[in-house]
Amino acid sequence: MTITNGFAELSDITLHYAEVGRGHDTLVIFLHGFPEFWYTWRQQLPVIGTHFHAVAPDLRGYNLSDRPEDPKAYTIGPLINDVIELAHHFGHEKFYLVSHDWGAAIGWSVALAHPDRVKGLCVLNGPHPYIFSKLLEEDETQIAHSQYMADFREPGIEEKLQADNCEWLWDWTFKKHFENGQMTQADKNAYLAAWQKPGAIRAMLNYYRNSPLTPRPKSKGVKGLELDPDAFIVKVPTLLVWGEQDHALVPANIDGIEVFVPDLKILKMPNVSHWVTHEAPKEVAREVLAFLTDLQKRQNAAKNAAK
Repeated sequence: MTITNGFAELSDITLHYAEVGRGHDTLVIFLHGFPEFWYTWRQQLPVIGTHFHAVAPDLRGYNLSDRPEDPKAYTIGPLINDVIELAHHFGHEKFYLVSHDWGAAIGWSVALAHPDRVKGLCVLNGPHPYIFSKLLEEDETQIAHSQYMADFREPGIEEKLQADNCEWLWDWTFKKHFENGQMTQADKNAYLAAWQKPGAIRAMLNYYRNSPLTPRPKSKGVKGLELDPDAFIVKVPTLLVWGEQDHALVPANIDGIEVFVPDLKILKMPNVSHWVTHEAPKEVAREVLAFLTDLQKRQNAAKNAAK
């Protein structure tokens, strides 16, 4: 199926999106992570679009979407609101979410803030916010692996990421995928073009600069976040796809996650890293489609039984 593009004018921002399956009754919104854009879902959209209206926006600040100048425009509140308003743009109160990395942080947050809107949540290598916050305080390996989150807040980091045609950023993320044939020259060109749009890198880094989550090692006397675990119970059916070779997220991120996500299915991918959509594109598409179609059938049956 052909991927088409459009723009959604929301209350305070215009988001670019890619879509497949317009005309289907049920909306599925795909949320990408850092430093990607809608393109990370290019191999999943046509599959999901056979049964659903599949929409993958460029998050605010990324690629062709608007880039607000105010750094506070990238706090979690506006990011949640973008998802809700995007659904309204397409005429939906309720929708499914598929998410990865920073998109997963938004996905978890939307599900927590608006469980009545989210019919189901798929998370690909995106840590649950409460568990992740504690690991950033107590787990030395996770703290070490997440040092980049602190580095991305430093002045001048934009210049490092932009230098030499974004060479450092490319090497840090997708160089090996390009070398082993999982990404093409056309894919590389698409990412470099998105990253080099004026102001894009700064906008992308604003997500980190506004996040309350950053390494806070108790071992060094750093004060942790005071969070109520009961406020982080996800009351939405959830599929968690987890590449076990993730270079940034330690396995402890999924230990005990059932306590916070009671209606949960976990799919572990032993030979896949953080970049699941690139390394296992067909499996991701197949598993997400199966989860969504099965969940929709169960929800429709329950709805009909209640009549």
